[in-house]
Amino acid sequence: MFGVKVFSDELERVVARYGIEVHKSSELVEVDAAGRGAVVADNANGTKESISYDLMHVVPPQSAPDWIKATPLADSSNPAGYVEIDKNTMRHLRHANVFALGDAGSSPNSKTGAAIRKQAPVVAKNLLALMAGRPVSAKYDGYASCPLTTARNKMLLAEFDYTMEPAPSIPFIDTTRERRDMWYLKRYGLPALYWNLMLRGLA
Repeated sequence: MFGVKVFSDELERVVARYGIEVHKSSELVEVDAAGRGAVVADNANGTKESISYDLMHVVPPQSAPDWIKATPLADSSNPAGYVEIDKNTMRHLRHANVFALGDAGSSPNSKTGAAIRKQAPVVAKNLLALMAGRPVSAKYDGYASCPLTTARNKMLLAEFDYTMEPAPSIPFIDTTRERRDMWYLKRYGLPALYWNLMLRGLA
């Protein structure tokens, strides 16, 4: 359900509460819009199953933009075509004067706004160091945060890093469980942080 076990366990409890049918190791391979049917392939067992639906929300496979995939900056071994960077310094592995972050970089972290918030200062420090002839030494630890709404008034704040262990940023609060205060954070706190601080480079 989720790459970090403690959050996966909590989400398993949430889906059990709602009676949600979950298909793991699966992907949508066909849609019959007129008949409101979807074909889901179970990659683990090599089988396919048809499922009826009332409302469908589809997210395509994530990849770098085509204009990046087509350049020498892309990681040729990865069909997603991300810019091939060191996961800690965010510096290109073959072009020393190139850095990438966010949705374009090949760092193996979740592509979230929280991740970019931690990556941007690393890129800025390392770029300044490179231009000044100093060693590139700032490091990104893979921090990402996934706010997962689990109810009309509850949210699970999944924070983790490259170790795939919880990496909480709020002291004294157990964010491994869905909580009402985390819903208020998503509803009011995160938008204020984003618009007033992050976009201005203040957080």
